[in-house]
Amino acid sequence: MEEIHIGQRIKEVFDTKGITVTEFARRINKSRENIYSIFSRKTIDTGLLLIISKVLDFDFFELFSRNNYVLNEEVQKLQEENRLLKDYNTLLREFKGE
Repeated sequence: MEEIHIGQRIKEVFDTKGITVTEFARRINKSRENIYSIFSRKTIDTGLLLIISKVLDFDFFELFSRNNYVLNEEVQKLQEENRLLKDYNTLLREFKGE
């Protein structure tokens, strides 16, 4: 599963919006210094993330949903492969007379 560094993702989206750090800070009711702190965070409070999502017009929560969806698909494929391997193993034992 891909680890999401939410601060970096926020910074990437912020950089595309054409607003200043000062304006962004004003819109989310934080100081300029706090904005740089947000950009460095690996995790973030969901309430703050919701506000940032609205201000930057980007659904950051979707990043986590998509990541979980991909992980669930991978688990399902691995479970199917495991089932097939067990079946092959059973057939090989029968073939060998075990």
